[in-house]
Amino acid sequence: MRTWLLRVALAVPPLLAALWVGGTAIPGSSVWPWSAAGMIDLEVYRRTGTVLLAGGDIFAADGLPWIYPPFAALLTVGFAVLPQLLAGIVWLWLCVAALGAVLYRLGVTGWRLSLLLVACILFVEPVHETLGFGQLGIFLVAAAVLDSMPGRRLLARRILPEGWLTGIASAVKLTPATVAAHNFFAGRRRPGLVAFASFVVATGLAFALLPQASLHYWGALLRGDSGLNSGIIYATNQSVLGVWSRLFGEASRGGLIASGLTLLLGLGASVLLHRRGQARLGLVLAGLTSLLASPISWSHHYVWVVPLGVVLWQQLDLPTWYRSYGLAYVAWVVVAPFKQLPRGDDLELRYDLWQHLLTEGGVVAGVLLLALGVVVARGLPSAQPAQAGRIPGMRTLDEEPHG
Repeated sequence: MRTWLLRVALAVPPLLAALWVGGTAIPGSSVWPWSAAGMIDLEVYRRTGTVLLAGGDIFAADGLPWIYPPFAALLTVGFAVLPQLLAGIVWLWLCVAALGAVLYRLGVTGWRLSLLLVACILFVEPVHETLGFGQLGIFLVAAAVLDSMPGRRLLARRILPEGWLTGIASAVKLTPATVAAHNFFAGRRRPGLVAFASFVVATGLAFALLPQASLHYWGALLRGDSGLNSGIIYATNQSVLGVWSRLFGEASRGGLIASGLTLLLGLGASVLLHRRGQARLGLVLAGLTSLLASPISWSHHYVWVVPLGVVLWQQLDLPTWYRSYGLAYVAWVVVAPFKQLPRGDDLELRYDLWQHLLTEGGVVAGVLLLALGVVVARGLPSAQPAQAGRIPGMRTLDEEPHG
């Protein structure tokens, strides 16, 4: 009983912090009486579930558009039947649990887990805004990490094979497929194939239940329409294609080529690092690659900087210069200084040089982190079998720094 009371006490601060963010981060919400009216993405999900239950067209609803695959729409029904206030609380607390599970997998426990969760919720821009908007980014990161990241586990045995969570996440939003590709090319064929199979099954289920919506979504995607193409130049689109579009005025073929090259670079870095015994760093760089190479990656999508920062802090066998650079990049994404600039209405096309440096600097730094990952991997010895229960070169946040 004492142990469970302690766990509840440690859970209270991050849960309260999430409620604070849900009530203050976005205009329209309020802390007292508590309201999640500003969680506009969650409202899109709830509206989609309502339209789905009514037999309507999920892509023709008023307000912000539904831009995810139809399979994701099937998962919104549960939140559609809940009252708005309860839906907001449940969503926030599920996000906190998912982020806590990611940190637990990375070796963070006890009061340090509670404290780090509160810090991420309040001060890490991607996490803070993801909670404020009611976005699903935390779940996507958690699916990939809990599926394939080495580390502490709650259950001694898997219930379903490795790869299924990544595949389901890819059926909800395509970016986690980069992690599945990383696993496959890193020599972990089975998790990669399981991810592909679960993606196909989930997408096939959506075709069976929502054939018209599925044809609409996948047909538009094949034509290059993501549903938000007009927002590519927006300053908070922190992708390679966003940088290209702001610098050259349009998302031309050169930007698509640059995005494709970034994808190859990131997968190359992640695979090489995995084969050199840096499985954790390889996985988080694959996740980062999915954001840099995606046509649109809003700044709050970069929840991957949380596991990236923890891994860089823990892995003492990495070169100090690389860890220092990586942690500086994480700090940049955490603060997101470019958000202080005026934006929207194509203002980005008239930015001065210093404004471009501030807006595009994070993306360039992220691509450089991938490139330097290749350099680091080439300087590491081939992977040796890890000692049971311990990842070489890693310290946990329960240990004091040394050396």
